[in-house]
This record gives sequence, structure tokens and C-alpha cells, in this order.
Amino acid sequence: MALSVFNRDLSVWFSWAPCIAILSDVMVDGKSFRYVIAGAGAIGGTLAALLSRAGSKTICISRPALVRVMNTGLTVRLEEETIQVKVDAVTDASDISPRDEDLLVLTAKSQSTATLVDALRQRYNSQTPIVCLQNGVSNEVTAAGSFERVYAGLVFFSATQLRPDEVLVPPGRRIAIGVYPEGVDQAVEQMSEDFRRAGFDAVASPYTMAMKYGKLVANLNNATHAITGLWLELGAVDDDMRRLMVAVREEGLRVLEAAGIAVEPPPGEPASIRILEMTRKMKQPADPEARRRALELPESDRTYASTWQDLYLGRRESEADHLNGEIVRLGKKYGVPTPYNSALLELIDRMFREGQKPGILSPGGLQKLIESGGITGNF
Repeated sequence: MALSVFNRDLSVWFSWAPCIAILSDVMVDGKSFRYVIAGAGAIGGTLAALLSRAGSKTICISRPALVRVMNTGLTVRLEEETIQVKVDAVTDASDISPRDEDLLVLTAKSQSTATLVDALRQRYNSQTPIVCLQNGVSNEVTAAGSFERVYAGLVFFSATQLRPDEVLVPPGRRIAIGVYPEGVDQAVEQMSEDFRRAGFDAVASPYTMAMKYGKLVANLNNATHAITGLWLELGAVDDDMRRLMVAVREEGLRVLEAAGIAVEPPPGEPASIRILEMTRKMKQPADPEARRRALELPESDRTYASTWQDLYLGRRESEADHLNGEIVRLGKKYGVPTPYNSALLELIDRMFREGQKPGILSPGGLQKLIESGGITGNF
């Protein structure tokens, strides 16, 4: 199926959260990139630290508490080592002096994209390249409303930041970059090389939007992890959680199939994520020994979904409308029922409104509640 289908059903949704803009030492239009990382949080801070360490120029736009840390030294705990890197950072786009070589890369939550794009457009002309290294599939549409050179970016790794000065990054740092809505150009190749030099498994791919839809399906369970309170390592090996996550994913896949939207590249093409095979594997029983190891994992080494982190840190804005909400809206359009994603969206929105912490239901309890249709009211 042609990738132009991705333009067909993307909705633009607005609000605030972190965002990334990146530039590097490789050449585009005869100039070196500088990575301007706007709204840098856990993902953005990790990208900035590793790119800076590899010799790329970077500058971040972030919250004041994170700016103070980055200017003195952000600690990033990787599987193979722990590093501390100083990164130039400011609190507002107006504090940046634009350069011709700047490349804007967004890593904000989707609800922040419109605000950040507007702020960046006030500093940069419409020809400035911008990369959406974000979850969700509507950010590129928003960026394209203000900038002409838009790139799709897939970030397929986790980062946990429960305090400003430290980020925990588990194994597997995969990234894909492509022209939006399709294609590969010299800038994509150069960005991919920069990311590889910084220690990422980076792919230049014309199918990046397909992979972003695959990641959307995986991210549908960000809400599931927040509601149940399970860290990612435990959720991956808990049988009740696996059954629930499969039901959520398969519902999303049915909706995207009805909409005619591809969720991964064609067979044989490089892919940072293959969501269909991942979902098939999740149907198999978990290894009991793996579950024991996950339960015994020290709290400091546990990885948490971004929605879990937002609830835990007391934030009042959820990304779920750009994840589960995307499936609910497409389901209504194409006549596909979405009881799981509708329930997750309602529950997680209520938790954010009421300021609840993660872990209000067990995986089995959540599945029973969804199947009974008893979401409205008390839970």
C-alpha cells in the first residue's frame, strides 16, 4: 500500500510537553548540523547527551529544572556504562540564536507539539528542517503546517527519568528516520549516520511512517502499564498482563487494517520494529524464571512507560488521546468496535484529572472491568 495513505486520517491535536530539535556535525546543504533539542526530557536528554559525547553540536530547550542539570552535567545510565555529559540548554526558543545549520527535532509529547512548533516557527524560517522523533502519528502533520522540510522519526527505546539529574536507558536504542510522508534524502542519511556514531541502531527508511504506526500499536499499552502500575520488564513476562496487552494491540491492528494503513515495512526491508511478530510472540506463555527475575529487579533498574512516569510525577496532561484516542477515532470512522482502547482512554484520562498514582487495578482486574463494560462510574 502506498505511504500516501498516511496523510488520509491524521488528526491534529494540541497542548504542551517536551520536544526535540537536533543538529549534527554531518553536512546538509553544505553545512554542519547543530541539533536543537526542544522540550528535552528523558528521550531528548538522552539523545543530546549521546550526540554531544560523539562530537555533534547540540542545544536543548527544556524545563528550568532540567536546564540546570544539563548545563552542569546530565547522568545517563546505559546498560554498558554510566556517563555524565554537559549539554547546552535554555528554557525558551527565544533564547536561541538561530544558525543556518540548525536542524529541529521534536521529542515532545504529542499534546505539546502545536505550541512548540509555533515557538520554533517564530525563530526559524519555513525552510528549516524539522524531525518529529515522537510517539503518535499526527505530529508530522502539525509540523508540516509551519515548516516545509518535515522528517518522520521513530524512537524505539525507553528512558526513565524520575528525577531531573538522571536518566535510565535499557538495552536496545533503535531509531528510524525518513522524509515525511515518504522517501529518503541526503539529510536522512546524514542524520542516521550521526545517530549511529552516537551509539544508536539507526536506519534511514522510506517506511518510517509505517514503523511509527507499528509503534503506535505498541504504545497503546502505555495506558495499560500506568493503570496497572507494572514496570515494563514485569509487564512483558506477566501472563495476565500479556493477555491484556495482546487484546489491546489486536484491536488497534484491526482498526488500522480497516483504515488501509500499513504498520511495518514490506518483508525484506530494514525495520526497527515488526509489531505483527512482536504481538504473535506475546501470545506465548511467559517464562516463569523471567517473571521471577522481573519481580526481583531493583527499583532503580526498572523501566516505566512514559504515561506511568507522567502520573507518578503528578503531571495533569496525558498523551493517551494521541495514542488510544487515535484508534478510537479511526474505529468510529471505519466501523470497528474499540472497547479496549475506549476503556483505557476513559480510565487514564480520569486518573490524570483526579491526580491518581499508577497501579489502581491489577491486569486481571482491568481486563474483567473492560469485558464487563463497567468502566463508567466507580472503579
